[in-house]
Amino acid sequence: MTTLLVMALGLVFAYALYIATLCSRQAIRPDDHLDGGGTLPGWCFVFAGTGVVLASLNLHDHFLLVALYGFQYSHVALGLVLVALCGALVQKRLWIAARIADVWSPVELFGAYYGSVAVRLFMLAVLALFALPFAATSLSMLGGIVETASGGVLAAAQVIWVSAFFLFLSAAVGGWRAVIYFVAAQSFLVIALVTFVGLFSAATFADLAVLAEGIATPKGILADRIPGVLQVSSGIGKDPASGGIWTTMGILSFALSLIGIVLSPGFSFLGITTATRSGFAFNQVWMTAGLAGGLLLLVAPLIGAEVAAAGPAALAAGTPGYAGVIARFAAIDQFAAVLFVLLVVASLLIAVAFFAAAGANIVALDVVARFVLPDLTGPGRRLAARIVLGVVFAAIALLATFAPLSAGIAGSVTLSLSAQLLPAFLGLCWVPWISRSAVIAGLIAGSLLVFFTEPAGLVAFEGLFIELPWGRWPLTVHSAAWGLAFNLAACLLVSIFTHGGEERDHRQRLHDEFARAFPADFGRPAGRGAKWSVTLVWAFFALGPGAILGNDFFSHPVFSDADATLGVPSLWVWQILSWFVGVLLVWWLAYGGRLSLIDAGVGRTVDLGSPTASLDHRQPPRWIALLLARVAERRTP
Repeated sequence: MTTLLVMALGLVFAYALYIATLCSRQAIRPDDHLDGGGTLPGWCFVFAGTGVVLASLNLHDHFLLVALYGFQYSHVALGLVLVALCGALVQKRLWIAARIADVWSPVELFGAYYGSVAVRLFMLAVLALFALPFAATSLSMLGGIVETASGGVLAAAQVIWVSAFFLFLSAAVGGWRAVIYFVAAQSFLVIALVTFVGLFSAATFADLAVLAEGIATPKGILADRIPGVLQVSSGIGKDPASGGIWTTMGILSFALSLIGIVLSPGFSFLGITTATRSGFAFNQVWMTAGLAGGLLLLVAPLIGAEVAAAGPAALAAGTPGYAGVIARFAAIDQFAAVLFVLLVVASLLIAVAFFAAAGANIVALDVVARFVLPDLTGPGRRLAARIVLGVVFAAIALLATFAPLSAGIAGSVTLSLSAQLLPAFLGLCWVPWISRSAVIAGLIAGSLLVFFTEPAGLVAFEGLFIELPWGRWPLTVHSAAWGLAFNLAACLLVSIFTHGGEERDHRQRLHDEFARAFPADFGRPAGRGAKWSVTLVWAFFALGPGAILGNDFFSHPVFSDADATLGVPSLWVWQILSWFVGVLLVWWLAYGGRLSLIDAGVGRTVDLGSPTASLDHRQPPRWIALLLARVAERRTP
């Protein structure tokens, strides 16, 4: 089996280098290395966008958490519908805004629109979290799963460095286009393998654990039920939640953290550099909400039940918990076992390749080429991107090898902090009265709440000062929801006093162009109200407090005295029904509401720079200019 696994990984890396060589030969301008010329085909976004969402959800941990918490955790797969809804709300207008302003970096776009150094720095910090600790955690998991599958023949450290080297080499040779082609291919592979694993398990395993005995969760955790709307718990590490932590509020708040995927600078960069008119809608409706969400709801419980059947000791061991599933596949067919391992490995490779390359290219575009070395020519910018890429991949490999725990702690805040960008996105795309001060105040308040409800803040504060009375996710509410609650409150409060003035006139120029050339079409007032009210109703019953009805709705119906015998948990049926309705809802908004359809090209350019703003987006901030001047003076003698 080890030989087959090495051959499979070799084919993956050989494909990456082959695509990189083709893209390098076809590049027209040196700057195409950084942004693909802004002409990535729509099918790239369709597949790559879906793969990035699945990789950010982390299939490796998803299967293990389903084994640990059963169907109450599997319910979070419905959060992909919420991800698709968020994408429909912002991606089209972000794409249009980038072309109206003639910029390719989302960091530059938001920095210019709000005229703010703080917003720019926050986005760069989120970008760094995705590119370093988040990617390093995925690379560490990749090394662990390959070491487990090979029985220790392939050491985790060796796998980490070999993988990092080949991913760096392909990205350095082929640039952003080659990375996205590779990610798109891996995404197609992941979707195909998830389908294969589900069909193979159902057809081959005579006694599927999920049907024979359910998911054997540890004692005290409800395997087939949501444990309540809310648990009065001080949080993980302080006070155990009765029945499990995945209450309806836990599920909904975790789903809110997932919107951080589409709000991340890397994902925004993917959308901006795509030459698409229908790819957004197809990705959001049929791929992210439809195919990816449906496959996770159907297949993850099958795999989770097999992992749980290995016993609590395997679950506590983390990655080695897969050993029982791999052995069961290998007992029937070794090739099938390799394909299962490849499923997990491919999803982890997507996370590493995409976020590392996105981080390096945006830093090269928005920091090096704009502020540090603004006189660089096209070949110079390409060289700078390759140097930054090498530094990023070396840092990822070092973190994954020598500090995986620290990377995991630092990376735990990534999605939640990225979700705090929601008011900034809403302001740029839809609401011109959201001011720069309001966005900054919201980011500060939201980030503090995220930091102090995640291990990073808890460990740092309690190690230096006193023990806090709460742990991770108090009241079984995810840190993203705590942060967004305070973020939106601060943003709205500050906007009341700062919504007008010259800053508003500066922001209004973009929205005037939206209204002139790309007016929103939500239909008549009745239809507009129906769209948003149905969305809220769906969210309440699918992800919110109403989801608890799924515990007994199909097994103990209130309209009958008799109990129904389904053969599967009632909650599983509720999840599938909610998913189906959710896909129809996304279709209604993306296609029917035309939120994701681009009918025409951009006719004219609007300069987002403002003489009254605190930052001219084409000039470096004063503190950066002074720092660079001081360094240059020291080097001159």
